[in-house]
Amino acid sequence: MKMIFWFACKMLLGNSKRAIFPFLGVVGGITALIMSFSLGAGGEEIISTNLSAIGSNRIMIGGQEMSARDMQIIENYPFVEYTLFPGARENSGNNIFIGYSQKALMALGLRNLGDREVILDKNQFPDKQPGDRVDLVTENGVRSFTVAGIYEEKNPFELMKQGNRIIVSQGYFERLFGKYRYNELIVSFDKNEDAEDLIPLLLKRFNEDRRSYGQVRLLETPEVYKRIVKIQRMVKNTLGILSFISLCIGGFGIMNLIAGGVRARTGHIGILRAMGMSRENIVKIFLAEGVIISIIGSLSGVIIGVIGAILSGKLIMIPPQFNVLQILFALVVSLAFGIGMGVYPARKAGNIAITDALRDI
Repeated sequence: MKMIFWFACKMLLGNSKRAIFPFLGVVGGITALIMSFSLGAGGEEIISTNLSAIGSNRIMIGGQEMSARDMQIIENYPFVEYTLFPGARENSGNNIFIGYSQKALMALGLRNLGDREVILDKNQFPDKQPGDRVDLVTENGVRSFTVAGIYEEKNPFELMKQGNRIIVSQGYFERLFGKYRYNELIVSFDKNEDAEDLIPLLLKRFNEDRRSYGQVRLLETPEVYKRIVKIQRMVKNTLGILSFISLCIGGFGIMNLIAGGVRARTGHIGILRAMGMSRENIVKIFLAEGVIISIIGSLSGVIIGVIGAILSGKLIMIPPQFNVLQILFALVVSLAFGIGMGVYPARKAGNIAITDALRDI
């Protein structure tokens, strides 16, 4: 076996220019696979986190003169997780005060809040801990609050807005800013419920329970979130197809290298066969060429792919996630391509008759 690989290495070194194309094809294919796997996994986690933060199973309804009473009515429905008034937010200086219902706080994993108790974003108040006092600017001047909890905002729409996020209870928000009426209400359903099926039931039941307070209507459905999921799958599948195409190009390059080597070394094959080398060993030598290119190209592709994924991740703000099993899968696929694509021309080399091969000397 050592002799076979020695012959294969000598043949590659003697034909290095022809070997560059399949080598680069394998490197490119593995690099693309590693980058698409790692960045795809990182992007998928970000999208999943963002969808969870946005609320993929919720709707927005609208009506005149909606109040905390309407919030309580809907939150009593067994299929509703929580409700939220988008208009329950006020800017005071560099602070954004946001009113949350008790159920909305529970959905965040936070406890209910009393008067002058706040929950702060840990990225905006890194030095604050639960139990600390904090002075904040409000419409009525600077007031002292107790930090009841710390959370990390993940909703991409919230992160794009300027200002320090201050969460207070819905009741205290209304008393603090004198804002008791709203035109829009977000309703988040339990994760196991189908929002599309529950929309007609919710609107009918809620309008009946409101009685003479006016009709509400549907403003926004979960369809937008389903579209994001479809786009996510489409991008992931496209990256996988492009990576596979790159690997195929490398595989065909290996086949072309071995076929070209057979044509260029027909005379050498005749000499080796005349000296007693078996057909089987001739086949193994040419197959070894493909294996060597596949192994070296794959290892180089893994290194370049990891470095490329890290650098690209910093550029596009997507942290790559590397999976050892996926890397091993890429290596196995590359090696299989190197051997598979080299079988036909290698067997052709072994089947050349000695007399025909010696005529090319």
